[in-house]
Amino acid sequence: MTEVLSQDEIDQLLTAINSDSSSNAFNGIEAFEQYLTKRTFKPEKPYGIFDKDISICRYFDSGSNENILADIKRKNEEQGYGNIKIPNTNITLINYSFCHKCKTIFSLKEVTEYYMNPKPDPRFSNRARQYRDDTRVYCKNCDSYFLPSLVISDGTPKNEVQFLCRSQTIEAIEKYFKQINMYVLTRRKKNIVQRGNLRAIKNDVYIKDMEKKPTLITNMIQYTPYKYILNLIDGTNVEKGDLLFNEWK
Repeated sequence: MTEVLSQDEIDQLLTAINSDSSSNAFNGIEAFEQYLTKRTFKPEKPYGIFDKDISICRYFDSGSNENILADIKRKNEEQGYGNIKIPNTNITLINYSFCHKCKTIFSLKEVTEYYMNPKPDPRFSNRARQYRDDTRVYCKNCDSYFLPSLVISDGTPKNEVQFLCRSQTIEAIEKYFKQINMYVLTRRKKNIVQRGNLRAIKNDVYIKDMEKKPTLITNMIQYTPYKYILNLIDGTNVEKGDLLFNEWK
């Protein structure tokens, strides 16, 4: 991808990348844990393109939320898809995805498999665009769509954020930084690294810069290998050259 940046944009990028990582880090694991589990519950605007029949799975709006959450956790475990435990914290990210119309429960496996092969929608110009922008999941049981979610828990469920697939996570993060005139991840050619015929993306994002976007933080964490999550939290992922999701494709 070729980009022409203004001098001001270049200066902003260099400042962000070369700045002291401590200013881009949470002040220890405890501060990060407190931020996720005790933040004021102010839901973000939903990501993606939606129809009028789309429902947002708000944990706090469900009258039987404890029972639904327990059923979803059991289904995840039965299919070998456990919930995401953030190392050195009490935080667990729990899939909380169900159709609000017919109450059909979707496991983490079912949600991720659907995102890899979504129901074709003519509103999107091509398949790749749908992968990035369509955050809905289709329920065959009642012919409707819903938005899958994650619950942030430290033993007792606390907060809910929207569930995004990997492509949607990258897209949303890039769009967010572009709004503040910064280009990150695939928007910067130097972040695309190659090993033989395989390519990967360097993670040049400081998690502290997304403090206003819990959805982006939690989705980035759920796709990051455990051994690299702490780098994200303490702001050393850039200087250590971490790859996004630690994958070569």
